[in-house]
Amino acid sequence: MYTVIEERTFQAYHAIQYPDGTWEESHCHDWLLRVHVCAYELDRVHLVIDFLVLQAMINRTLAPFEGQHINEISPFSQGISPSTEFLARLFFDTLAAQLREPRVWLHKVELREALTSWAVYEVAHPPRHSVPSDKEPSA
Repeated sequence: MYTVIEERTFQAYHAIQYPDGTWEESHCHDWLLRVHVCAYELDRVHLVIDFLVLQAMINRTLAPFEGQHINEISPFSQGISPSTEFLARLFFDTLAAQLREPRVWLHKVELREALTSWAVYEVAHPPRHSVPSDKEPSA
């Protein structure tokens, strides 16, 4: 299996909800998003995905968040807590929807909010359409 990784930093503010229902003070992070795209086979020019294509996907995904207060962006503006874990899943889903070629799949998104604080969202197996018949994942 081949994997390419692209990463991007962006700055944004957020405040998460504590388990007791209160909200923390709003604060800024220099977030780091790391995106892993996989394929079992390379394309006709020996790529998993063109890095420029992947960079454009990431830029489109992050554009609404760059320099913004995440709590003011939907769905967070409806009271959903913008935890790093929730954001990792949101970015994963947004990026996965942009991958149109069945040969490739988004494997993992890592999101760092601080030097020691990360959240990861990943799929356990590639989509069935991405797997050659001799490499079927076990159920």
